[in-house]
Amino acid sequence: MNERVVEAAVKILRIRNCSRHELVQKLLKQGYDEVEADKAVEYVTKRGYLNDAALCDMLLERYADSRKYSLKEIYFRLKNRGISTLLITEKLQNWDVELEYQAAIKIANKCLNSKDKQDLHKIIRRLSGKGFKAATVSKVLAHLQDMSP
Repeated sequence: MNERVVEAAVKILRIRNCSRHELVQKLLKQGYDEVEADKAVEYVTKRGYLNDAALCDMLLERYADSRKYSLKEIYFRLKNRGISTLLITEKLQNWDVELEYQAAIKIANKCLNSKDKQDLHKIIRRLSGKGFKAATVSKVLAHLQDMSP
């Protein structure tokens, strides 16, 4: 195995956690061929430097803490990072719907507190556009109507 490609893989992982797919793409972009890149990815995976499941957990925790993403948006963000659909689906099965509701409330309150006081229809469109489920949007709408004077 080419040690240069392994060194390049380790250097990439030192800078930023990435998925298996992202690492292969970065190595290919640096000019290594696909076989070398795959071998390097296998090497760093066996050593524990690369773990898509752990990356997925870390990103889910980050997204939950930020409280600004819908479940659908989180799914697509993870998918764009190259994490497998099967793994994402498995991890999101344990996702707390209350976290999605809290994120929707946070976004709605931010819209209400903006300079141009958005009406409820704009907030509904914004939440729907960000991928929140209709049930969550309805729950937020009910909450906002209860809070209004």
